[in-house]
Amino acid sequence: MVRRWKFTALLVALVLLLVVRPFVSGDAALFMFLYTLFLVVYLVAVLILFQRRTSRLAAAVLGIPTLVGILTYHLFPEESPGVGSLLFHVFAALFLLFTVVAILRTIFLEADVSADSGNGAFCGYLLLGLAFAHLYSLVDSFWPDSFTLKESLGTVPRQRGEGHSLFTYFSLVTLTTLGFGDITPKSDPARALTWLEAMMGQFYVAVIIAELIALKVSAAMRAEQADR
Repeated sequence: MVRRWKFTALLVALVLLLVVRPFVSGDAALFMFLYTLFLVVYLVAVLILFQRRTSRLAAAVLGIPTLVGILTYHLFPEESPGVGSLLFHVFAALFLLFTVVAILRTIFLEADVSADSGNGAFCGYLLLGLAFAHLYSLVDSFWPDSFTLKESLGTVPRQRGEGHSLFTYFSLVTLTTLGFGDITPKSDPARALTWLEAMMGQFYVAVIIAELIALKVSAAMRAEQADR
C-alpha cells in the first residue's frame, strides 16, 4: 500500500516541510522539529524510491553529509561558514537533484501512469526548486551581496535559517517564472543560476508533464484496443 502511493507520501512530507519551515527560523527548539521533518523526507526517499543497492549507497553518500551539515550549519553558527555551507548546501543540492532523477526514472519505467505518478512529477518539481535554493544560499555565503532586496525588505538576513528560507522562496518563484522582482540577483554566479533555473523550470513543465500525458493517452489507447 505504501509503495503504491510512494510519491504521495513523499509529497505530503515535502509540503509539510515547506509549510513549517518559515515558522522555525532562528528558534533552536523548533529547529529540531524541522530536522525531524527533513529526516522523514530523507527516509521516505531512501526506503521507498531507491530500490537498488547502488542507488541506496549513492543516496547515503550524499544524504548523510547533508544531515551532518544541517546540524553544523544551524547549531554551530560561530564556526566558519565555509565548512557548514559546503556540507549543507552542496551535498543537499546533489542529493535533491539525484532524487529528482530517481523519481523521473521510476515514473517512466512504470507500466501505467497513475495519480501517484502525477504526484511524483510534482515532487520532482518541488525538489528541483529546493536544490536551487541550496545553491543560492551557497552563492550568498561565498559571494556576499550577490542578491539585492527591495528597500522595504532590507538586506538578505545573515541569520542562516532565515537566509535559506528566503532563498527557498526566491527559488520557487524563479522556477515558476513569476518574477515578483522583490529579490534581484546581482553577481554573475547568482544571475547564472537564476536564468538556468528559470529555463529548467519551463523545460520540466513542457517536457516532463507532456510526456506523462502522452504515456497516459497511449495506455488508454492500448486498453481500448485490448477491449476490442
